[in-house]
Amino acid sequence: MSPHFVGTVALVGATLLSGCSFGTFQTAHTQTPATLSVTPGLTYVSNRIDDQQGRGGLTNLGAQLGGRVGITKRIDAGIGSFLLSGIKLDAKVNVLDPLGRLAVAPRLGAGLRFGREVYMVEGGALASYRFFDWFEPYVGLTFANHWIEAHPPPLHIPTNVVGRSGTGDGLLQLSLGVELAATRHFALLAEYGHWFVLNNDPGDYYRFLPTNIAGIAMRFGRIR
Repeated sequence: MSPHFVGTVALVGATLLSGCSFGTFQTAHTQTPATLSVTPGLTYVSNRIDDQQGRGGLTNLGAQLGGRVGITKRIDAGIGSFLLSGIKLDAKVNVLDPLGRLAVAPRLGAGLRFGREVYMVEGGALASYRFFDWFEPYVGLTFANHWIEAHPPPLHIPTNVVGRSGTGDGLLQLSLGVELAATRHFALLAEYGHWFVLNNDPGDYYRFLPTNIAGIAMRFGRIR
């Protein structure tokens, strides 16, 4: 595979991701049963080819919106934006005492992007510790695999260079954040994330890159 081809698919991938946001913006503690919260956020996404693409500042900013509902004392579920034009669902289960300071929550999710269709499934876990009622740091680790619709290849690339492998494009996503709860109904969240690329299907002419994400969000609703 030529260096030109590798560089081109990387640029295509970066262009599709431009302006997207992937903040987790949740702790391992679950939403209070039968309550709803809404979390609008803003993220800054960057990788090593920003200069090549002429991106930076406002062009790397992306907005996202999510909501969560409490199912039981240990389970909640969420819905949110995904890759600009898509939707994402997820659920988590706190396996520890719901009233305890330490929470550990395995989670599963799935997403669909419309237009150039992208199907995503993810699995991972969150852990957080509530040092005070208003201060709760969290860490998350998630494997997210994406199956991306193969459009015609970029110009100047022969159509027979590669075929679909079927493996999808996989990311290991690390999230480090903190929730600062001002009241029982409002919290501010700040987060840093990094994507580690694990697998790539060259036949979809899309390539994820190691990516850094910094974000901030506000959470409204009954959160305690």
